[in-house]
Amino acid sequence: MIRNLILLFITFTTMTVYSQNNHKHVSLKEEVKGKRYELYIENTDSISYDVFLKVETNDFRRSSERPILETIPGKSKKRVLTMVKLNNTEGKYTYILVVNEVSYSLEIDKDFEIIDFKLDRALNNKNVILYTKDDCTICPDAKHILTKNKINYTEYNLDKDTVNYDKIIKEFKAIKPKSDFNQIPILKIEDKLYNDIKSLEDFIQALREGFN
Repeated sequence: MIRNLILLFITFTTMTVYSQNNHKHVSLKEEVKGKRYELYIENTDSISYDVFLKVETNDFRRSSERPILETIPGKSKKRVLTMVKLNNTEGKYTYILVVNEVSYSLEIDKDFEIIDFKLDRALNNKNVILYTKDDCTICPDAKHILTKNKINYTEYNLDKDTVNYDKIIKEFKAIKPKSDFNQIPILKIEDKLYNDIKSLEDFIQALREGFN
């Protein structure tokens, strides 16, 4: 029942998220053997993602006509659909691939354990600041990582705190003159600034670098 509701919700949202086809870590791959096309979803990230795949075509016979909802584990490639090309057709198809990053919380504990091991001795000796914004999609999970690992930190929401926004811009100009100031979250560990954080994997890597 819950799975059906999720599928219904994602089907509705696909009308506005075609750009998800170009996800940084998750992509559709195909293997062609004669008339047989095997479709795979490959995840190059270290965490799992929920994906929704809908294929539209009149040129193939498919193993399933329904949209596909799967969880793709980190660093894996999973076969999701088999298609057989019909005679006298061009073999064309289109697809919608929606990647749901809610799955972060399902697998990230493996990384928590790694961080706990590496950071244990330094946790109370570092000054950590996290700059966030209201529309930052990975900020809640980033804060969860810090809290779970008992890393004391100060958060500044730049949508609500213009004083610290001006302060961080000045710091960037001093430390990284050519950096992008608009990439959120921004992590500061002592005098080191990390602003090229586009995924939780990037955030975890920044923590490892900052505490080593």
